[in-house]
Amino acid sequence: MKLMARLIVASSQHGDLMTRKAAVARFAIIVCAVLSPMVLSAQKITLKPGAIPKLEFHRSNARDFAYCEIAPVLGTPPVAQFYNSSGPGDRCPVNEMAAIDTKKLAAELGAEFVYMNPTPQTARRHWVMDQIWLFKVGETVDFHGVLATWAASMSPELMKGMLKDDFVPGEIHRDTKYLYAKGNKVFLLRSPDGKTWVMQSYTTEVDTGLSYDQLSTLASKLKLPEGFKCEIKTLTKDLTIDPRKANDVAHLVRDNLHDIYAGCGFDASCSYIP
Repeated sequence: MKLMARLIVASSQHGDLMTRKAAVARFAIIVCAVLSPMVLSAQKITLKPGAIPKLEFHRSNARDFAYCEIAPVLGTPPVAQFYNSSGPGDRCPVNEMAAIDTKKLAAELGAEFVYMNPTPQTARRHWVMDQIWLFKVGETVDFHGVLATWAASMSPELMKGMLKDDFVPGEIHRDTKYLYAKGNKVFLLRSPDGKTWVMQSYTTEVDTGLSYDQLSTLASKLKLPEGFKCEIKTLTKDLTIDPRKANDVAHLVRDNLHDIYAGCGFDASCSYIP
């Protein structure tokens, strides 16, 4: 600011170069240039969750694709709104994800709280299907360096239940389709009630060294409840899981490593039981 003031004084003393009025105008321009970035950086994120008509997303290289989710719990009654980084395709930048302060973000968004998937935020989550379609997606938001697209909503009670206990089924509403291609592996849980659970994503939340190649030894890492079985199967035909065939309801369960599975045997969403 002192430098700017000197510019005005110097200019006013040299009428042939700049009049006092012009100097003041220049000063105002410089101040605006300095303050504008401050104003932009102070702007808050305003969310408009929900689907945008005719907007869809398809990823053909989903298997082992790293992603993350940011889910603020908003509204009355409260609903967890899931924003997923798979759409923008930046694979969820590690440093930016880890730097997000969830309490500050919740205050900024006017949310009850914000669930970060994965947690801890230094971990990663990876898709296990071969292709994924999102038929109803919404806005893409820059959450302080993490670009994520609205993709689904969920009751916070069900979400908290799944986060609290492993192997406890929950439900989420979404318009998606997963394709597990013929000739590729699927990683399954068989529950004692006759349901089959197909892994949709694995994570490094619990086992920080877990990788896709290590999923072949998954059974040795799981602490299965009584009656549950773990199985790895190579598909002899394509398997699709499409909740649109079941009123957009997808059934989910989490294992003790926090890997997530989609349920088959509840309704018509699965093309067959693998």
